[in-house]
Amino acid sequence: MSSSWQLLKLTTLLLALCGTGEAQYKTAGIKTRQPIPASGNLLLSSNGTSEFNQTQFNSQTQYSNYGSYSNFVPAETYQGGEAYSGHYVQSMNQATRAPQILDETALFINKTRSAMASGICYKEVPTASLLHGSRENAVGNGTSPDLSQIQVCCEGYERNPHIYRRCEPICKDDCPNGICTAPNTCVCMPKHVRTDEGKCISTCPLGCGNGVCDDQNECRCREGYSLDPVSRKYCQPQCNPGCANGRCVAPNKCDCLLGYRRAGDGSCAPVCDQCENGKCVAPGQCDCRTGYAKVVGRCEPVCEQPCRNGGRCVAPNTCECAPGYDWDQKSGQCVPHCDMPCLNGVCIGQNQCECKPGYILDEHQRNICQAHCPQGCPNGYCSAPNFCICRPGFIKSGIKGRQSCQPV
Repeated sequence: MSSSWQLLKLTTLLLALCGTGEAQYKTAGIKTRQPIPASGNLLLSSNGTSEFNQTQFNSQTQYSNYGSYSNFVPAETYQGGEAYSGHYVQSMNQATRAPQILDETALFINKTRSAMASGICYKEVPTASLLHGSRENAVGNGTSPDLSQIQVCCEGYERNPHIYRRCEPICKDDCPNGICTAPNTCVCMPKHVRTDEGKCISTCPLGCGNGVCDDQNECRCREGYSLDPVSRKYCQPQCNPGCANGRCVAPNKCDCLLGYRRAGDGSCAPVCDQCENGKCVAPGQCDCRTGYAKVVGRCEPVCEQPCRNGGRCVAPNTCECAPGYDWDQKSGQCVPHCDMPCLNGVCIGQNQCECKPGYILDEHQRNICQAHCPQGCPNGYCSAPNFCICRPGFIKSGIKGRQSCQPV
Protein backbone atom coordinates (compact mmCIF):
# COMPACT_ATOMS: atom_id res chain seq x y z
CA MET A 1 0.00 0.00 0.00
CA SER A 2 2.87 2.35 0.89
CA SER A 3 4.74 1.68 -2.33
CA SER A 4 1.57 2.26 -4.41
CA TRP A 5 1.00 5.58 -2.67
CA GLN A 6 4.59 6.65 -3.34
CA LEU A 7 4.25 5.63 -7.00
CA LEU A 8 1.09 7.72 -7.28
CA LYS A 9 2.86 10.75 -5.78
CA LEU A 10 5.80 10.33 -8.13
CA THR A 11 3.50 10.08 -11.14
CA THR A 12 1.63 13.25 -10.06
CA LEU A 13 4.92 15.13 -9.62
CA LEU A 14 6.16 14.10 -13.08
CA LEU A 15 2.91 15.25 -14.70
CA ALA A 16 3.19 18.59 -12.90
CA LEU A 17 6.76 19.08 -14.07
CA CYS A 18 5.77 18.21 -17.64
CA GLY A 19 3.07 20.87 -17.42
CA THR A 20 5.76 23.49 -16.93
CA GLY A 21 7.82 22.33 -19.86
CA GLU A 22 6.38 24.96 -22.18
CA ALA A 23 7.85 27.78 -20.10
CA GLN A 24 11.20 28.29 -21.77
CA TYR A 25 13.64 31.16 -21.67
CA LYS A 26 16.93 32.34 -23.08
CA THR A 27 20.01 30.61 -21.60
CA ALA A 28 23.52 29.98 -22.79
CA GLY A 29 22.98 31.79 -26.08
CA ILE A 30 20.02 29.61 -27.23
CA LYS A 31 16.76 31.37 -28.02
CA THR A 32 13.62 29.46 -27.12
CA ARG A 33 10.00 30.47 -27.27
CA GLN A 34 6.96 29.82 -25.14
CA PRO A 35 4.00 28.86 -27.38
CA ILE A 36 0.90 30.53 -25.97
CA PRO A 37 -2.46 31.13 -27.65
CA ALA A 38 -2.58 33.91 -30.24
CA SER A 39 -4.54 37.06 -29.47
CA GLY A 40 -8.00 37.54 -30.95
CA ASN A 41 -11.41 35.89 -30.90
CA LEU A 42 -11.81 32.27 -31.88
CA LEU A 43 -15.01 31.49 -33.75
CA LEU A 44 -16.51 28.13 -34.62
CA SER A 45 -17.10 27.46 -38.28
CA SER A 46 -20.04 25.43 -39.55
CA ASN A 47 -18.02 22.20 -39.60
CA GLY A 48 -17.06 22.55 -35.92
CA THR A 49 -13.45 23.70 -36.49
CA SER A 50 -12.19 27.00 -35.15
CA GLU A 51 -10.99 29.81 -37.37
CA PHE A 52 -9.31 33.12 -36.62
CA ASN A 53 -11.40 36.27 -36.96
CA GLN A 54 -9.02 39.08 -37.87
CA THR A 55 -11.65 41.79 -37.73
CA GLN A 56 -12.95 41.15 -34.18
CA PHE A 57 -9.84 41.75 -32.08
CA ASN A 58 -10.52 42.56 -28.46
CA SER A 59 -8.79 45.93 -28.33
CA GLN A 60 -10.01 47.41 -25.07
CA THR A 61 -6.49 48.70 -24.48
CA GLN A 62 -5.60 50.91 -27.46
CA TYR A 63 -2.18 52.22 -28.31
CA SER A 64 -1.31 55.13 -30.54
CA ASN A 65 0.39 54.61 -33.89
CA TYR A 66 3.25 52.17 -33.52
CA GLY A 67 5.63 52.51 -36.41
CA SER A 68 3.56 52.64 -39.58
CA TYR A 69 0.64 50.75 -38.02
CA SER A 70 -2.06 51.48 -35.47
CA ASN A 71 -4.18 49.82 -32.76
CA PHE A 72 -1.40 48.06 -30.82
CA VAL A 73 -3.16 45.06 -29.19
CA PRO A 74 -2.26 43.77 -25.69
CA ALA A 75 -1.65 40.09 -25.11
CA GLU A 76 -4.64 37.94 -24.18
CA THR A 77 -5.21 34.41 -23.00
CA TYR A 78 -8.26 32.21 -23.20
CA GLN A 79 -9.52 29.05 -21.54
CA GLY A 80 -10.78 26.06 -23.43
CA GLY A 81 -14.42 25.05 -23.12
CA GLU A 82 -17.51 24.08 -25.01
CA ALA A 83 -18.91 25.90 -28.02
CA TYR A 84 -22.04 27.91 -27.41
CA SER A 85 -23.64 30.34 -29.91
CA GLY A 86 -20.47 30.38 -31.97
CA HIS A 87 -18.16 31.48 -29.11
CA TYR A 88 -16.12 29.63 -26.58
CA VAL A 89 -17.51 29.56 -23.03
CA GLN A 90 -16.25 27.91 -19.90
CA SER A 91 -17.50 24.34 -19.52
CA MET A 92 -19.23 23.51 -16.25
CA ASN A 93 -18.35 19.83 -16.57
CA GLN A 94 -14.64 20.30 -17.20
CA ALA A 95 -12.55 17.64 -15.53
CA THR A 96 -10.62 18.80 -12.50
CA ARG A 97 -6.88 18.81 -13.20
CA ALA A 98 -4.23 17.91 -10.71
CA PRO A 99 -2.58 21.02 -9.19
CA GLN A 100 0.65 21.97 -10.94
CA ILE A 101 3.80 22.52 -8.92
CA LEU A 102 5.67 25.48 -10.41
CA ASP A 103 9.12 26.54 -9.32
CA GLU A 104 10.24 30.16 -8.98
CA THR A 105 11.57 30.34 -12.53
CA ALA A 106 8.40 28.95 -14.11
CA LEU A 107 6.21 31.32 -12.09
CA PHE A 108 8.38 34.24 -13.15
CA ILE A 109 8.20 33.26 -16.82
CA ASN A 110 4.41 32.83 -16.74
CA LYS A 111 3.88 36.15 -14.96
CA THR A 112 6.25 38.03 -17.27
CA ARG A 113 4.85 36.61 -20.50
CA SER A 114 1.25 37.15 -19.44
CA ALA A 115 1.99 40.88 -19.12
CA MET A 116 3.63 41.17 -22.54
CA ALA A 117 1.92 42.94 -25.41
CA SER A 118 0.90 40.80 -28.34
CA GLY A 119 2.91 42.87 -30.83
CA ILE A 120 0.06 42.70 -33.36
CA CYS A 121 -0.88 45.80 -35.36
CA TYR A 122 -3.43 46.55 -38.07
CA LYS A 123 -2.53 47.54 -41.61
CA GLU A 124 -4.77 48.41 -44.52
CA VAL A 125 -4.12 46.76 -47.90
CA PRO A 126 -6.10 46.70 -51.13
CA THR A 127 -9.01 44.27 -50.80
CA ALA A 128 -8.33 42.90 -54.28
CA SER A 129 -4.92 41.65 -53.14
CA LEU A 130 -6.61 39.30 -50.65
CA LEU A 131 -8.96 37.66 -53.17
CA HIS A 132 -8.13 34.60 -55.21
CA GLY A 133 -11.33 34.24 -57.26
CA SER A 134 -13.71 36.82 -58.70
CA ARG A 135 -13.02 40.38 -57.59
CA GLU A 136 -16.39 41.79 -58.51
CA ASN A 137 -18.45 43.39 -55.76
CA ALA A 138 -15.65 42.79 -53.25
CA VAL A 139 -16.10 45.02 -50.20
CA GLY A 140 -13.37 45.34 -47.59
CA ASN A 141 -13.57 46.22 -43.91
CA GLY A 142 -11.15 49.13 -44.10
CA THR A 143 -11.68 52.87 -44.20
CA SER A 144 -12.93 52.51 -47.78
CA PRO A 145 -14.56 49.58 -49.64
CA ASP A 146 -11.42 48.89 -51.65
CA LEU A 147 -9.30 48.51 -48.47
CA SER A 148 -9.20 45.76 -45.87
CA GLN A 149 -7.54 45.52 -42.46
CA ILE A 150 -5.03 42.75 -41.88
CA GLN A 151 -2.93 41.85 -38.87
CA VAL A 152 0.82 42.33 -39.07
CA CYS A 153 3.64 42.34 -36.56
CA CYS A 154 4.33 45.79 -35.17
CA GLU A 155 7.67 47.45 -35.71
CA GLY A 156 10.27 45.71 -33.56
CA TYR A 157 8.37 42.38 -33.58
CA GLU A 158 8.66 39.22 -35.68
CA ARG A 159 6.52 36.16 -36.38
CA ASN A 160 6.88 33.19 -34.10
CA PRO A 161 8.13 30.39 -36.38
CA HIS A 162 5.98 27.84 -34.54
CA ILE A 163 2.83 29.91 -33.99
CA TYR A 164 2.37 32.08 -37.07
CA ARG A 165 -0.30 34.29 -35.53
CA ARG A 166 1.91 35.27 -32.64
CA CYS A 167 4.37 38.19 -32.85
CA GLU A 168 7.37 38.31 -30.57
CA PRO A 169 9.63 41.27 -29.73
CA ILE A 170 13.13 41.46 -31.18
CA CYS A 171 16.14 42.08 -28.95
CA LYS A 172 19.52 42.64 -30.60
CA ASP A 173 21.50 40.54 -28.13
CA ASP A 174 18.73 37.94 -27.77
CA CYS A 175 18.55 38.50 -23.98
CA PRO A 176 20.92 35.90 -22.49
CA ASN A 177 19.59 34.83 -19.06
CA GLY A 178 16.48 36.93 -19.59
CA ILE A 179 13.19 37.34 -21.44
CA CYS A 180 12.72 39.77 -24.32
CA THR A 181 9.49 41.53 -23.29
CA ALA A 182 9.54 44.41 -25.80
CA PRO A 183 11.81 45.55 -28.65
CA ASN A 184 15.35 45.69 -27.23
CA THR A 185 13.98 45.36 -23.67
CA CYS A 186 15.12 42.44 -21.51
CA VAL A 187 13.85 41.30 -18.12
CA CYS A 188 16.39 39.23 -16.19
CA MET A 189 15.55 35.80 -14.84
CA PRO A 190 15.44 35.19 -11.07
CA LYS A 191 18.87 35.17 -9.39
CA HIS A 192 20.19 37.32 -12.21
CA VAL A 193 20.79 41.07 -12.29
CA ARG A 194 21.24 43.64 -15.05
CA THR A 195 24.66 45.27 -15.28
CA ASP A 196 25.50 48.77 -16.48
CA GLU A 197 26.04 47.25 -19.92
CA GLY A 198 22.46 45.90 -19.93
CA LYS A 199 23.56 42.27 -19.59
CA CYS A 200 21.80 39.79 -17.30
CA ILE A 201 24.44 37.99 -15.23
CA SER A 202 24.05 35.45 -12.45
CA THR A 203 24.37 36.52 -8.80
CA CYS A 204 25.29 34.68 -5.65
CA PRO A 205 24.96 31.82 -4.93
CA LEU A 206 25.07 30.98 -8.66
CA GLY A 207 28.01 33.27 -9.33
CA CYS A 208 29.42 36.78 -9.09
CA GLY A 209 30.58 38.76 -12.11
CA ASN A 210 34.22 39.89 -11.76
CA GLY A 211 34.35 38.42 -8.26
CA VAL A 212 33.64 35.35 -6.13
CA CYS A 213 30.85 34.41 -3.73
CA ASP A 214 31.87 34.16 -0.07
CA ASP A 215 30.37 32.02 2.68
CA GLN A 216 27.59 34.56 3.22
CA ASN A 217 26.62 34.43 -0.48
CA GLU A 218 27.94 37.95 -1.04
CA CYS A 219 30.27 39.14 -3.78
CA ARG A 220 33.93 39.73 -3.08
CA CYS A 221 35.42 41.71 -5.96
CA ARG A 222 38.76 41.17 -7.62
CA GLU A 223 41.41 43.89 -7.64
CA GLY A 224 40.38 46.80 -9.85
CA TYR A 225 36.67 46.15 -9.29
CA SER A 226 34.16 47.38 -6.72
CA LEU A 227 30.69 46.26 -5.67
CA ASP A 228 27.83 47.82 -7.62
CA PRO A 229 26.40 50.46 -5.25
CA VAL A 230 22.79 49.94 -6.38
CA SER A 231 22.21 46.20 -6.44
CA ARG A 232 25.39 45.16 -4.56
CA LYS A 233 25.17 41.85 -6.43
CA TYR A 234 28.01 42.13 -8.95
CA CYS A 235 31.40 43.79 -9.34
CA GLN A 236 32.02 46.62 -11.76
CA PRO A 237 35.39 47.97 -12.98
CA GLN A 238 36.90 51.07 -11.39
CA CYS A 239 38.42 53.95 -13.36
CA ASN A 240 40.43 56.63 -11.55
CA PRO A 241 39.82 59.55 -11.46
CA GLY A 242 36.59 58.59 -13.21
CA CYS A 243 35.12 58.14 -16.67
CA ALA A 244 33.24 61.34 -17.47
CA ASN A 245 31.64 61.27 -20.94
CA GLY A 246 32.48 57.59 -21.21
CA ARG A 247 31.96 54.16 -19.71
CA CYS A 248 34.40 52.24 -17.55
CA VAL A 249 34.80 48.87 -19.30
CA ALA A 250 37.85 47.58 -17.45
CA PRO A 251 40.06 48.77 -14.59
CA ASN A 252 41.25 52.29 -15.54
CA LYS A 253 40.02 51.88 -19.12
CA CYS A 254 37.24 54.04 -20.54
CA ASP A 255 35.23 53.68 -23.71
CA CYS A 256 34.19 57.17 -24.79
CA LEU A 257 30.61 57.96 -25.73
CA LEU A 258 29.60 58.97 -29.25
CA GLY A 259 30.94 62.47 -29.98
CA TYR A 260 33.91 62.07 -27.63
CA ARG A 261 37.44 60.71 -28.04
CA ARG A 262 40.20 59.70 -25.69
CA ALA A 263 42.52 62.56 -24.71
CA GLY A 264 46.19 62.28 -23.78
CA ASP A 265 45.41 61.98 -20.07
CA GLY A 266 42.96 59.13 -20.71
CA SER A 267 39.82 61.23 -20.27
CA CYS A 268 37.05 61.54 -22.86
CA ALA A 269 37.10 64.93 -24.57
CA PRO A 270 34.34 66.24 -26.88
CA VAL A 271 35.03 66.39 -30.61
CA CYS A 272 34.56 69.55 -32.68
CA ASP A 273 35.37 69.79 -36.38
CA GLN A 274 36.64 73.38 -36.13
CA CYS A 275 37.60 74.86 -32.78
CA GLU A 276 40.84 76.76 -33.35
CA ASN A 277 41.16 79.71 -30.95
CA GLY A 278 38.38 78.22 -28.82
CA LYS A 279 37.46 75.40 -26.46
CA CYS A 280 35.30 72.43 -27.44
CA VAL A 281 32.78 72.19 -24.58
CA ALA A 282 30.45 69.61 -26.16
CA PRO A 283 30.33 67.53 -29.34
CA GLY A 284 30.22 70.04 -32.20
CA GLN A 285 29.97 73.02 -29.81
CA CYS A 286 32.97 75.41 -29.68
CA ASP A 287 33.25 78.40 -27.31
CA CYS A 288 35.65 81.10 -28.55
CA ARG A 289 38.35 82.47 -26.28
CA THR A 290 38.45 86.11 -25.15
CA GLY A 291 39.29 88.40 -28.06
CA TYR A 292 37.73 86.08 -30.63
CA ALA A 293 34.27 85.91 -32.16
CA LYS A 294 32.38 83.25 -34.10
CA VAL A 295 32.44 84.00 -37.86
CA VAL A 296 30.92 81.38 -40.18
CA GLY A 297 31.48 78.67 -37.62
CA ARG A 298 35.10 79.66 -36.88
CA CYS A 299 36.64 81.68 -34.03
CA GLU A 300 38.23 84.72 -35.68
CA PRO A 301 40.28 87.41 -33.85
CA VAL A 302 38.70 90.79 -33.23
CA CYS A 303 40.54 94.11 -33.87
CA GLU A 304 38.79 97.14 -32.44
CA GLN A 305 40.41 99.33 -35.10
CA PRO A 306 40.19 97.99 -38.66
CA CYS A 307 43.45 96.97 -40.32
CA ARG A 308 43.61 99.47 -43.16
CA ASN A 309 45.73 99.59 -46.29
CA GLY A 310 45.88 95.85 -46.95
CA GLY A 311 46.33 94.59 -43.39
CA ARG A 312 44.47 91.74 -41.67
CA CYS A 313 43.61 90.96 -38.07
CA VAL A 314 45.69 87.96 -36.97
CA ALA A 315 45.20 88.21 -33.19
CA PRO A 316 43.11 90.31 -30.82
CA ASN A 317 43.91 93.97 -31.69
CA THR A 318 46.92 92.84 -33.76
CA CYS A 319 47.19 93.60 -37.48
CA GLU A 320 49.51 91.93 -39.93
CA CYS A 321 50.55 93.77 -43.09
CA ALA A 322 51.31 92.38 -46.51
CA PRO A 323 54.99 91.82 -47.47
CA GLY A 324 56.75 95.15 -47.99
CA TYR A 325 54.54 96.99 -45.50
CA ASP A 326 54.86 97.81 -41.81
CA TRP A 327 52.15 98.51 -39.28
CA ASP A 328 52.14 102.12 -38.13
CA GLN A 329 50.51 102.37 -34.72
CA LYS A 330 50.02 106.16 -34.96
CA SER A 331 48.17 106.16 -38.25
CA GLY A 332 46.52 102.79 -37.60
CA GLN A 333 47.37 101.43 -41.03
CA CYS A 334 49.96 99.52 -42.99
CA VAL A 335 52.68 101.75 -44.47
CA PRO A 336 55.23 100.80 -47.16
CA HIS A 337 58.69 99.70 -46.05
CA CYS A 338 61.99 100.80 -47.63
CA ASP A 339 65.28 99.43 -46.37
CA MET A 340 66.95 102.84 -46.98
CA PRO A 341 65.12 106.11 -46.25
CA CYS A 342 63.89 108.00 -49.29
CA LEU A 343 65.92 111.25 -49.48
CA ASN A 344 63.76 114.12 -50.83
CA GLY A 345 60.97 111.58 -51.48
CA VAL A 346 58.49 109.20 -49.85
CA CYS A 347 58.36 105.39 -49.70
CA ILE A 348 55.38 104.15 -51.71
CA GLY A 349 56.21 100.43 -51.85
CA GLN A 350 58.77 97.84 -50.89
CA ASN A 351 62.10 99.69 -51.48
CA GLN A 352 60.30 101.99 -53.90
CA CYS A 353 60.64 105.79 -53.55
CA GLU A 354 58.58 108.58 -55.07
CA CYS A 355 60.32 111.96 -55.35
CA LYS A 356 58.88 115.24 -54.19
CA PRO A 357 58.06 117.95 -56.78
CA GLY A 358 61.25 119.48 -58.24
CA TYR A 359 63.29 116.34 -57.66
CA ILE A 360 64.12 113.38 -59.82
CA LEU A 361 65.26 109.87 -58.84
CA ASP A 362 68.98 109.21 -58.96
CA GLU A 363 69.86 106.65 -61.59
CA HIS A 364 72.36 104.83 -59.38
CA GLN A 365 70.96 105.25 -55.87
CA ARG A 366 67.23 104.57 -56.11
CA ASN A 367 66.53 105.91 -52.63
CA ILE A 368 67.88 109.39 -53.39
CA CYS A 369 65.94 112.10 -55.17
CA GLN A 370 68.16 114.86 -56.66
CA ALA A 371 67.14 118.48 -57.26
CA HIS A 372 66.16 119.17 -60.82
CA CYS A 373 67.07 122.28 -62.85
CA PRO A 374 65.35 122.19 -66.24
CA GLN A 375 67.83 124.64 -67.87
CA GLY A 376 70.82 122.84 -66.50
CA CYS A 377 73.69 124.45 -64.49
CA PRO A 378 76.74 125.13 -66.74
CA ASN A 379 79.87 125.67 -64.59
CA GLY A 380 77.81 124.86 -61.50
CA TYR A 381 75.48 122.26 -59.97
CA CYS A 382 71.80 122.17 -59.15
CA SER A 383 71.40 122.40 -55.38
CA ALA A 384 67.64 122.84 -55.23
CA PRO A 385 64.77 122.68 -57.68
CA ASN A 386 65.70 125.13 -60.51
CA PHE A 387 68.51 126.67 -58.40
CA CYS A 388 72.17 126.50 -59.38
CA ILE A 389 75.32 127.08 -57.34
CA CYS A 390 78.45 128.07 -59.32
CA ARG A 391 81.73 126.25 -58.96
CA PRO A 392 84.76 128.13 -57.61
CA GLY A 393 86.07 130.70 -60.14
CA PHE A 394 82.59 131.32 -61.53
CA ILE A 395 79.92 133.87 -60.72
CA LYS A 396 76.26 134.17 -61.56
CA SER A 397 75.21 136.68 -64.13
CA GLY A 398 72.16 137.42 -66.19
CA ILE A 399 68.49 137.95 -65.52
CA LYS A 400 66.93 136.28 -62.49
CA GLY A 401 65.66 132.87 -63.44
CA ARG A 402 68.11 132.69 -66.34
CA GLN A 403 71.27 132.99 -64.40
CA SER A 404 74.39 131.34 -65.61
CA CYS A 405 77.84 130.90 -64.15
CA GLN A 406 80.43 133.10 -65.90
CA PRO A 407 84.16 133.08 -65.29
CA VAL A 408 85.35 135.71 -62.90
